[in-house]
Amino acid sequence: MTGARINKEMKIGGFICSLYLIWAIGWLLYQFFIQGSFSQPYFPSYDITQELLPLGGKYLLGTDIYGRSIFEVLSSGLIYSLTVSLIVSFACAAIGIVMGYLSVTAHASIAILFDLIINLIFVFPSILIAILIMSVSGQSLTGLIFALIITGWPGYARIARGETMRVMSLSYVEAAKAIGVGRLRLFMKVVLPAILPLLLIHIVLGVSGVIISEASLGFLGLGGSEYSWGSMLAVAKTVLLEAPQMVVILSFAMAGLIIGLNLLGDGLRDFLDTQNKS
Repeated sequence: MTGARINKEMKIGGFICSLYLIWAIGWLLYQFFIQGSFSQPYFPSYDITQELLPLGGKYLLGTDIYGRSIFEVLSSGLIYSLTVSLIVSFACAAIGIVMGYLSVTAHASIAILFDLIINLIFVFPSILIAILIMSVSGQSLTGLIFALIITGWPGYARIARGETMRVMSLSYVEAAKAIGVGRLRLFMKVVLPAILPLLLIHIVLGVSGVIISEASLGFLGLGGSEYSWGSMLAVAKTVLLEAPQMVVILSFAMAGLIIGLNLLGDGLRDFLDTQNKS
């Protein structure tokens, strides 16, 4: 019965994401076991004499302005984007769950403070806050992850808060509190399992959002790596007339991953809704 509920969006999104996952795993194997090692992993090499080569030939997707294989640069960028987005999404989810739970169960003054912090972050555009943080912290991977976490956790906190309020109002939870079940046990045994399915959907959708935000910062010159897809797009636009294939390839690669994640997230939402109604 469960297999019958798997919808088309979930299948298509899962297939697209699986292709990117296979691509990422294949590149890691090539980077650490075939062409390089753990101590000296392989990275795309520079060769100015091979710059802006067209599609085909020795290089399948051509080369960039530094003579690097576009396919290899794309592969390194995929690993970088997935690593950053997964770290940021799970960190935001963890912070959001704790903050959302405390905003419901903690003292009224603490709950008001949490709500104020969440609303203040939501007032300003997240990209502007990230730019400010990156400008202060400098262009580094740590600063980028910190900036994206700061701007990302309030969305998870709002979801966790709403679900916590719903769960805490249930009769069996009220009974558990009445017989003296502790807050930590109540959170681990009742609240967390109830809000995880909804947050899982938000994490999948959030990964695509983080990829877009990271690429936007990279395009503005505030990325944490030269292999950021945004940084590569910024370089590709400078040679748009000479080598338009660079922009096209980068755009299609990024769009495919984002579309796959969004389809998977939307399909997962419908799948879980169907399960809850059955």
